[in-house]
Amino acid sequence: MMVWRRAAAYLVAAALAWGVGASRLESQSVRLSLSATVGDSASPAPSMTVTGFQNQPQLGPYSISLELSLESQFRTPFYARTNSNESAIFTIDSLLPERTVVFFRARLADRFGNVVAETRDQHPVRSWLRLVSPADLTVTQLPTRSPRFVWSSPAITVGPGLWSYDLSIINTRTGQADFTVQALQDTSYVFPQPLESSTSYRWQVRARAENGPPSDQVTATSAATFVIASPDQPTVTLFYQNFPNPFGRGTRTGTTCFWFDLAHASTVTLTIYNISLRPVRSIIPGRLGDGKLAVGAYPALRRSGGTGCDDALAWDGRDDAGRFVPLGVYLAIFKGDGVTTSKKILFKGP
Repeated sequence: MMVWRRAAAYLVAAALAWGVGASRLESQSVRLSLSATVGDSASPAPSMTVTGFQNQPQLGPYSISLELSLESQFRTPFYARTNSNESAIFTIDSLLPERTVVFFRARLADRFGNVVAETRDQHPVRSWLRLVSPADLTVTQLPTRSPRFVWSSPAITVGPGLWSYDLSIINTRTGQADFTVQALQDTSYVFPQPLESSTSYRWQVRARAENGPPSDQVTATSAATFVIASPDQPTVTLFYQNFPNPFGRGTRTGTTCFWFDLAHASTVTLTIYNISLRPVRSIIPGRLGDGKLAVGAYPALRRSGGTGCDDALAWDGRDDAGRFVPLGVYLAIFKGDGVTTSKKILFKGP
């Protein structure tokens, strides 16, 4: 009888111990954190910290592991590491594939290899390289022959190394790189030699991780072109809207001003017509000369950065005989370099 009582007590104690152990086992956990996350996206080379929390020291030592995969079932992880400590920082030697979703699985295992805790996460990987400026729109006109080129890359860890960049400016007509600089560490650059005006270019950046394998590089080329439009040599002939408009009685000024760019030397006319298309005032030819103009921005003061009005390219509401025209709508018609453009003008009277 005493033996049976002792056996029963042992079984009850074992059952209680198992129950407590199971409860504690369920409370064990493992935590995964990634560096350099922005929103939900991950860096191409983050540092990954895995920390295990256990409360069964008799089952230790514990180990933690980390797996990375391109599919959620982890059938073929491309990265798998195990550390004998309960906390470790994992780094990778190559970049995560850009613009893909990477799945992360961290595990805490006891000394028998039993997985006692697991956590999973997933993040899209940010692009390795993005062109910022000049903006990749349609055709961009830049007002300087020494533009600043700006691009960006996400931070990466020491494993793959720092980013190194090669910048090239490609002549659209020839397809060749007219300007190149290599091994840049910064993400912006201005070439010491000026680019050519009235030339169509694309720009290209190659980024590579200095310590990574050959696959750890990417090239981005602007889809759109850009041209240098300097005041001394505009790339297109363009007639701008007069300003102010309207002008005359009740407004701040009694004159309105005209501006235009001339891409090629040409004979220019600028004439004011009434609504019946009868000419009332010739601006060019006029005080600016006979209309045979060289390449440039007009009025000439724009070439030195000025924005004011030139009397030779202004209209005060008078006709060629010096009389004020009736208030109403008029047309300014510009012809030059094969371009004909008209702008509506509202004259409110003297």
